[in-house]
Amino acid sequence: MSGDRRWLIIPIEVQVREFVAKLLVAAIAADRGYDVLFGHDRVVRRLARFLPKGILFDKALGVSTDRKVRRYARLGFKLTALDEESTGLYPNPDMFFSTRLSPEMLALAERWFTISDIIRDLAVERFPEHAAKFVTTGLPRADIWRPPFHGLYEAERSAIAAAHGPFILFNSNFGTVVHARRGEFVERQQQRHEKHYAGATAYLKRVETEGGRNLDAFLEMLPRLREWFPDRKVIVRPHPSEDHAFWQAAVAKVPGVEIHGTGIVTPWILAADCLVHHGCTTGIEAGLLGKPHVMYAPHPDHHHDTDIMATFAPIVHDLDALRAVIGDILADPARHQKPRQSLEKYYASLVGPLVAERIVDEFDKLPLAGGRLPPWLPALRFGPRHLVAEHWPRSRQASAYARQKWYGTSLAEMRDKLAIMARPAGLAHPIRADEVFPQLFHLRRA
Repeated sequence: MSGDRRWLIIPIEVQVREFVAKLLVAAIAADRGYDVLFGHDRVVRRLARFLPKGILFDKALGVSTDRKVRRYARLGFKLTALDEESTGLYPNPDMFFSTRLSPEMLALAERWFTISDIIRDLAVERFPEHAAKFVTTGLPRADIWRPPFHGLYEAERSAIAAAHGPFILFNSNFGTVVHARRGEFVERQQQRHEKHYAGATAYLKRVETEGGRNLDAFLEMLPRLREWFPDRKVIVRPHPSEDHAFWQAAVAKVPGVEIHGTGIVTPWILAADCLVHHGCTTGIEAGLLGKPHVMYAPHPDHHHDTDIMATFAPIVHDLDALRAVIGDILADPARHQKPRQSLEKYYASLVGPLVAERIVDEFDKLPLAGGRLPPWLPALRFGPRHLVAEHWPRSRQASAYARQKWYGTSLAEMRDKLAIMARPAGLAHPIRADEVFPQLFHLRRA
């Protein structure tokens, strides 16, 4: 392989959140002639010094104390990012920018993509010297929520529908209350935020307190759903950060309520008759998928009771209203739907060219040196660092949390998804995929 290839490296941290959308970015880049390395974030970190020094498209840049990004810059990667937590900016922009971005990291980066002009303008206001690096593209996940891409999930949607019949879906987002690694891990996260934003601890404590009240109300509400709509199951999907065992214990004795927490959430939303949530991003996903959803907000919650949620979802505050709205939805699923164009204030590029195309357009503007993939890279799987990382004993809690974030994929699954997305993505060339290291894949034109 020649040394003048343009390389793009895409690490994935939370598989259920990022995998398919970032794969679309990878496919469009490969179609334009890039060589793309795509895989588990921790594998990319381990191998970084051996990889071609192309564009690195990460899930965040972070603040001045984040060593990972500094290391990538020192190694020679061109740093770009779209913060996957950007929706969390709307309730408290000051805390978001203070704890997730800094002038030092922006100085090392080429682009920081934003999901809306609102966020771009807020970023420019805070970091005017880096204004040219802020580019509004939209959220890549919004691409795969467009109808032409629903085929990516049809096999899973069909299997879910056949296995469960009619059901109401509840997607939980109470990670601040029932985090899978609550305790010391969460306390360290709060201390880290407080270091960069005075008042972060108080804010997060309020989020936890308000979330706890709402969680209690949801635990009371779930059995009611079965009473009101006895011809439908209730499926609970815990957030990837949550302790799934908590939910098993909480609803194990409620007839007709089941916990299913593995795999991507999209086919579950497509298979459901209605989604109930508490200001969760999956409510936004449902709205853009064209599926009915309702936000239940029994108690005030300053972090989730936002204008963006009011734009996307009917919001109800008591059980009678919840029952009435779900009843309306089941009678007429399109009753509360809004056109995609009306939602672009908070998520750009919902129509027209794909977000993934807009991101790759920006990659095309960056000058790159050539690079080669070492032929001996696969042998590093037997190296001490990889073996220690894979087999060093960890607590059961830490292991379960790691599996929830990245549960693994196969080359066959990768190739299948690439084949399905080729037509709606408008790819001009077949894309070849090979696994060059466990959970690291090389994509390029066939």
